[in-house]
Amino acid sequence: MPASTAMENYKAMDRFTRTHKDTYPFISPQTANLSGKSVFVAGASKGIGKETALALAEAGCSKIGIGARSDLSSLEDEIVKRAVNAGKTVPQVVSIHLDVTSEDSVRAAADKIGQEFGGALDVLICNSGRLERWMPVAETDPMEWWRTYETNVKGTYLLNRFFIPLLLKSEIRTSILVSSYGAIGMSPGGSGYQSSKFTLCRLAEFIAMEYDEQGLVCFALHPGAVKTELALGLPEAHWSILNDNPALPAHTLVWLSKEHRMWLSGRFVSVSWDMEELESKKSQVIEGNLFKFRMVYE
Repeated sequence: MPASTAMENYKAMDRFTRTHKDTYPFISPQTANLSGKSVFVAGASKGIGKETALALAEAGCSKIGIGARSDLSSLEDEIVKRAVNAGKTVPQVVSIHLDVTSEDSVRAAADKIGQEFGGALDVLICNSGRLERWMPVAETDPMEWWRTYETNVKGTYLLNRFFIPLLLKSEIRTSILVSSYGAIGMSPGGSGYQSSKFTLCRLAEFIAMEYDEQGLVCFALHPGAVKTELALGLPEAHWSILNDNPALPAHTLVWLSKEHRMWLSGRFVSVSWDMEELESKKSQVIEGNLFKFRMVYE
């Protein structure tokens, strides 16, 4: 029987496979081989983005692009150190000062990555995000509310607008939009953040549909309940659920970067799921056309 409320839907999604709150062997970058692969991580200066860049180095990723508004020089050094400590070849690292809300900034970033990475990019990870103060709609600051959309929606759109041409020239051809379980729920005060993450799920469906014949795949990803700087902007009542290790999303992103997964394209994916079990349910996902937003009438 279909879920009838957002909470029932959330619980059903969480039960699709066994779940994790920390990394596990199946997704470990220590057993991955991303040699020859190129990945660009937007929003890489801290939190999940930073952990992802380091995990890519540990997995032997050959070309790692990192973008953020903050200084990234220390992260460049950490990436090199992580690769060396893992016994992997030191990657080519390209860091870019990036404002995802600026068309000029994102275009320049795509041009730079194209020049540095030989005109192609295997994986784009759209991790930049913003969370406004939660309050009822009529009490919100309009500019603050809209800035959430500027970062979460416009920023993700711009990244795909200018990086998709590079993705189409690669082998993996994968775009990952960091969404949230917030997209399938409604918490009082969360209208800006939660609806923007809902929008990203539909954007992933559009990208998957429009570029299907060219082999591009796109996912909307729940990054887990990690105690990041952004997540601590949630009302304090939500903080108790922020118990996931940042290695969980970072290592899941490494797993998603390993190969071309057309069967997952256009779908919502949760890092909390067990990826090995998810793979075993591939036929169920395809036949049921699962994890896309639909209205159901019965």
